[in-house]
Amino acid sequence: MFTKAQIKALLIPLVIEQVLTGLMGVADTLMVSNVGEAAISGVSLVDSINTLVVYFFSALGAGGTIVCAQYIGHEELDKANRASRQVLLAALGLSLFSV
Repeated sequence: MFTKAQIKALLIPLVIEQVLTGLMGVADTLMVSNVGEAAISGVSLVDSINTLVVYFFSALGAGGTIVCAQYIGHEELDKANRASRQVLLAALGLSLFSV
């Protein structure tokens, strides 16, 4: 079982990531707030897509970590290495495709 301190140590970076993701949209909106309503509207539309992409890559990383951790727990290091390579290549390929 995990202790409360261990769970907090895992949870704090996740909460910080969520807060920073939200603040990114707020900062973008504040930067264009004096330009006009159309600019704020455009930034809000793009920000929702940007947030979706950030969450997608976070989920990809978390899923890859879980798979690798299971392989390491079963002491199948060759499968863990293959899984980590696949996640890395998938993230790299998708990030290059999204540019």
